[in-house]
Amino acid sequence: MDEQFDNENTVESPDNAAGEDQTQPQQSADVRESFTFGSILRDGFACFKTNFKMLLLLVLTVTLPMALVQVFMIDSRFDYGGTMDTFMQLYSESAESGETGDISGMAWKLALYLGISALIASVSLITNAGALILVGRRYGYVDDSGAAVRGTGTLRERDDIGFSALFEQAFRAFPKLWLTMLFVNFSVFMGFMLCFIPGILIYYVFQFSACSVVLTGLWCRRAGFVSSLATRMYPRPSLICALVFFVASGVLIPLLISLLAGLPALIGLDAVTSGIISVVLKCVQQLLVLLTVVTAATLFARMLPKLEPIIDNSGVRGDKTIR
Repeated sequence: MDEQFDNENTVESPDNAAGEDQTQPQQSADVRESFTFGSILRDGFACFKTNFKMLLLLVLTVTLPMALVQVFMIDSRFDYGGTMDTFMQLYSESAESGETGDISGMAWKLALYLGISALIASVSLITNAGALILVGRRYGYVDDSGAAVRGTGTLRERDDIGFSALFEQAFRAFPKLWLTMLFVNFSVFMGFMLCFIPGILIYYVFQFSACSVVLTGLWCRRAGFVSSLATRMYPRPSLICALVFFVASGVLIPLLISLLAGLPALIGLDAVTSGIISVVLKCVQQLLVLLTVVTAATLFARMLPKLEPIIDNSGVRGDKTIR
């Protein structure tokens, strides 16, 4: 698995004349290094480990309150099935009795439940934005104010950022990230509705859209263009990233968390203890998702040095020079 992703990413330095100093800047050494699957995993985990405290604080600030609301006020079973089953049962009883008032009240409760559930899913993007900002700072694509810059793409140590500054930057990036993911998810949904294969292709092409919002400053349709550009120039690493991200974030992590969340009921714990365990598991789940986000963003940051000239020439930033 540690084979080279793309040989074109290796930049050969010109031969020096005899007797000249062979010392090169650190940036040149970093650019010369070709990225591999193993190096991406190592760099992603190193970034996650270095910034674990910040990511944990983000989860405790954003995910924890939402998990408390979800578990103790909306769905005590820690999944959508419990509340939905209750609503459908009450709706059926109301329909059989002919009490339209109860049916109307049940519809309002259902709409409220779905609205709060969508809010919880949306707010979690703040933690994703924070993780992307940390990767962007590490590779020089995000400055101290949180704005996207044309960085060097070199792996380097960054000055520690305060949590308040990180949260403020993540909160500012949240609207654009939310709109972009709404565009991406709607496109994927329509692809699956029209035919199964287009949905898979759209998911693959737009997988780096969130990374593009933070690391390039482009959002919505333009972020989708940058993501599609990355998948065209680096098809093999993009395909591996899409598969790993989908299997980890979409299958393995939710399955593991739901299995663990069902254990308290099996061993006979009370509702409050089960709820507390469910809240903790929800936070752990978000931390694991952030690990996959950091890894995918690390791969995208390593792609950007070759993508930026094409992005600049495409005119998506609105500054293309007409010759």
